[in-house]
Amino acid sequence: MAVLGIIILLGVGVVTATVVANGSDAATLNLVGFDVTTTVAGIFGVGALSLLLTVLGLFLLLGGAKRSRRRRKEVKDLRRRADAPAGTATEDADQRGQHGQHGQHPDDGTPAPPPSRRRAGDAEVGEHFRGVPRD
Repeated sequence: MAVLGIIILLGVGVVTATVVANGSDAATLNLVGFDVTTTVAGIFGVGALSLLLTVLGLFLLLGGAKRSRRRRKEVKDLRRRADAPAGTATEDADQRGQHGQHGQHPDDGTPAPPPSRRRAGDAEVGEHFRGVPRD
């Protein structure tokens, strides 16, 4: 695929160089209501600029759509989690992943506090505090 892309880009480069070098012939564009006199190279340049702006617009449109889709999916997931009753399989799986098989601390088997009651600064047993001392 990369080789094909390089070949196409080289072909576009050759065509562009040829049109710019030999495009000094006068050309008249008949637009509805008025005529524009320019060169063949000028017409080619306007077409190339139009194509560039079209591709840029499509990339921006697709990027915005992708971001919106990702945001909608996240909001839907958060609403589903908020509407789920306490103690569902999702919450139990999260708790097992953090505190062993049955909600116990993996080092000594003591029950771990529920995730919603733990504070951000609380350290697990055996875990060293690596922050700035509190006042």
